[in-house]
Amino acid sequence: MIKPSTILTLVFSIGLIVFTTQPFVVDAAEFKTLKGETIQGKITSFTDTEIVLDASGAVRKIPLLAMMQVTLEPTAIHPPNPFSLVELSDGSQIVANACAIKGDAIELSLPSGEKLTVPTNKISWVLFKAQVASDRATWNERISKKRKRDVVAILKKDADNPEGILNLLEGTLGKGSDDGKTMEFSTVGSTKPIPVPQANLHGLVFLRALDAEALPVLCKVIDKSKSEFLAAKITLDKENLIIKTSAGLDLTLPIASIHKLDFSKGKLAYLSDIEPSKILLSQDEERLSAFRKDTNLDGGPLRINGISYAKGLAMLATTDLEFDLKGEYREFKAIAGFDDLVGGIEGSVILEIEGDGKQLVKLELTRKDKKRDNAINLNIKDVQRLRIVVRSSNPLEFGKHLDLANAQINK
Repeated sequence: MIKPSTILTLVFSIGLIVFTTQPFVVDAAEFKTLKGETIQGKITSFTDTEIVLDASGAVRKIPLLAMMQVTLEPTAIHPPNPFSLVELSDGSQIVANACAIKGDAIELSLPSGEKLTVPTNKISWVLFKAQVASDRATWNERISKKRKRDVVAILKKDADNPEGILNLLEGTLGKGSDDGKTMEFSTVGSTKPIPVPQANLHGLVFLRALDAEALPVLCKVIDKSKSEFLAAKITLDKENLIIKTSAGLDLTLPIASIHKLDFSKGKLAYLSDIEPSKILLSQDEERLSAFRKDTNLDGGPLRINGISYAKGLAMLATTDLEFDLKGEYREFKAIAGFDDLVGGIEGSVILEIEGDGKQLVKLELTRKDKKRDNAINLNIKDVQRLRIVVRSSNPLEFGKHLDLANAQINK
């Protein structure tokens, strides 16, 4: 929680953070460093190179490059229900109570009470009803394919398909009506756009090339409704956080609505966000789902010993993955264990992790293992190739699997 005794202005610019010299106090904040240290305290000053904290009376100076995140409000974050999800061209994702396309812009009502108008040329896609996790997963899978045109997604329901069938139509998206009730769409080969009722829309995908004018991302701002703004510039002014996103969108958010500031970009990477350079399967038969990213093998959340994880890998005990790290990281961390929500044969699996052909760790894991016993922390300084192998302790047993929750590499 921020208690402004005076005003601080933060400006994040390209490769540099510039601060005004006015003193301030940020109270009851939590800080996590690149080395994994967690600190509770008050911010007493910023400079362009470090943050100075009062941690229970002890003065701590933390280099800015060593900071991973600052949590302003530790309360749980929840999106509204229902909600729409809008992704900007820079990758920012905005959770909205309601949205309507009018002309060449989309009008959003944010859970914080703010109103936001975004030009459609800054939008990658819109999912109008995003509150169901499986719908979001299906949407991400369907739009991941490369396309040459805009896309309109309509969910058609009937007696035979009460849950609906998602139809994707390619063409050209036009303007929204002034009242936000319809949107122009031209199908392939048509000469005249047709008005599509926005109430019938499941989602929209705008064909966007990479934005050559996008500003470098220096901080991810996450609010309590799970919106994620990729910020290039930030100003903290009394009760508001003023953001310029990488796409050039300006917005003002109440500090009370902010969950945390994430400085990890470029310092940390999750293996689930990196494509393996090699995928080998130890069985002759082809397995299309030998491993999954950020879900368990059944498509649900990763869960080990009662704890859910948003990031990680789920791997059958037939999987051999290799990642090209280019010697850029110094540490590998993960929690290894069987997933609570996925059935399987009792027994054990073998986890082996190698760096450039040298064995870094070998563990035999069972369902009885606890999280504290399965924490992995490895020195991978200068490692070019990281190899992860999961195999059954008994070659004749199948169906075994392992989760590597929060599998991450740090610089």
